[in-house]
Amino acid sequence: MEYYGNPKAVTRMLVKLIEQGKLRYNGVENYTQIIHSLASVIDVVSVDTGKIVSRETLLTYAKWIRAGELPEDE
Repeated sequence: MEYYGNPKAVTRMLVKLIEQGKLRYNGVENYTQIIHSLASVIDVVSVDTGKIVSRETLLTYAKWIRAGELPEDE
């Protein structure tokens, strides 16, 4: 499967779902495992570049979002 859109927006949505307790991996809020698992079945394709965003990039975005270092408008 493929998701075409803004990778930062989809990562922001995932972080929100994890923080709300609505998305878990074996009952645990494991951001790394959740993103790795989802990225193994869903390719996140950036509409800006047309390229698949790596798992590591998605994890970096999640880290920045959780630390408040990624502006809302990005």
